[in-house]
Amino acid sequence: MWIAVRPYAQDDDHARDLIQDSWLCILDRLDQYGGRGSFANWAVAVARNLARMELRKAKRAGMKGVRLEEHPDLEDPAPDPEEELLLQQQREAFYRALDRLPARERNAVVLGVLEERDTHEIARALDVTPASARTILRRAVTRLENMELKGELFSDGV
Repeated sequence: MWIAVRPYAQDDDHARDLIQDSWLCILDRLDQYGGRGSFANWAVAVARNLARMELRKAKRAGMKGVRLEEHPDLEDPAPDPEEELLLQQQREAFYRALDRLPARERNAVVLGVLEERDTHEIARALDVTPASARTILRRAVTRLENMELKGELFSDGV
């Protein structure tokens, strides 16, 4: 969390405060954790978003000491609704395509791509050798790429 939050903080003490606030926010929103990825990645995303929101508040309030020039990506405090919609549609299409994969390949993609597990962890979860796990993951990714090339990935039809 430190790495995600520190660039948005005024100093180390402020970063520690942000992390503490992040943990409180995580506890409040624990029911929103969907379990689709790792908890650690979700928690870091919550912390980063909280730090960004605080920086935006400081920008609007004109607070001194906050180095806004280091954060050019925060010029527009509101996310672009069209981009948000497109990303949401792409995520939904990806999960639909993921559902079309055989269970073993789907599990390999979830573990290897979404949860960023290493080959040995994937192999243990699938009860195969590491070489087989790499092959299963490669096959799954190839199937997803073929779905995209054929235009099936982002179409609603099966």
